[in-house]
Amino acid sequence: MRSRRWFFAAIWLYLSLATASTAAAQNPFIGTWKLNQEKSQLAGDTMKFGPAASEAIELIAGGTTYSFRVDGNPYALPSGDVAIWRQTSPDSYTTEYRKIDGKLLSSDNWKLSADGNNLSVTSSGVKANGDLYTNTEEYVRTAGTSGLMGAWKSTSVKLSSPNELTIQEAGLDGLILKIAALKATAVTNFDGKEVGVEGPDIPTGLRLALTRTGPYKFRLVEKLNGSQVDSSEYTVSQDGQTMTAVGGAPGDPPSTAVWEKQPAGAPAAPADHPSASPVIPSPGVH
Repeated sequence: MRSRRWFFAAIWLYLSLATASTAAAQNPFIGTWKLNQEKSQLAGDTMKFGPAASEAIELIAGGTTYSFRVDGNPYALPSGDVAIWRQTSPDSYTTEYRKIDGKLLSSDNWKLSADGNNLSVTSSGVKANGDLYTNTEEYVRTAGTSGLMGAWKSTSVKLSSPNELTIQEAGLDGLILKIAALKATAVTNFDGKEVGVEGPDIPTGLRLALTRTGPYKFRLVEKLNGSQVDSSEYTVSQDGQTMTAVGGAPGDPPSTAVWEKQPAGAPAAPADHPSASPVIPSPGVH
C-alpha cells in the first residue's frame, strides 16, 4: 500500500508541476515591455496653479496637491521629497526636486509663451541606474489670464528614454513588476490588496494594488499616502505581443500607453544621453 501511495503521490506531483509550467507558459503578462511612443497617446494630463495661504501658490497635478513660494526655499511634496522654485525671468521658472538629504532627483524648466497661453516644461535628471533623461511636455492654458496661475492641459509629451517594464510571475496568482532603470520592484497579487514598491528613489508612501479584470487584463491602482494618483487597465493583445494601458490620474482624461513585448534574451535598448523623467512623474510629482 505504501508503494501505491508513493506512486499516486508521484503522479500528483508530476501533474502539479506540469499544470504550473503550462500556466506559466500561458501567462500573457510575462515578459519585458517597451513603450512605443508613436502608437501611444500620452498627452491630456492637467494641472492647476492657484492661490494658497500666506501668499503661497498651490499646485494640483497628477492626483496630488502641494503649496510653495517662488523664493528658492524647499517646500514639502506629498512624496516626502521637496521642491525648490525660482523665477529666472518674467516668463521663466525652474524647479528642483530633491530628497530630504539634498540629493537631486530631477529639475524642471518652465517657459511661458509671449502671449501667456502656452507653457513648455522640460524635465531632466538621472535615473537610479545612472541613465540621463530629458522629457518635454507642452501645455495649453484652459483657465486664467497671465503667469502660471490658472489651469493647463498638456497637448504633447516626449520622453527621451522611456522606462522598460519587466513582468514576472509571483506564485500562482500574482506578478512581480520591475523597472530596471529605477531599480524599482513590486511583488503583487491579483487580490486588490495594496503592496509597497522597493527602490532607492521611490516614495515610501507609494502603494500598488492589482486586480485581474479578464484573461488578458488587469487593473493597476497607484496610491500615494492613501490618495489615488493613477488607475489604469492593462490589456494584452491575443497574439501576446502588445500591451495597452488606458487610464490616468483622477480628474484627467485617460491616456493610452502602448507597450510592445521584447524578444526573450534581447538586450535592453540603450537610453539616450541628450546633450542638452521616476514611477512616471508629472510636474510636481517626483
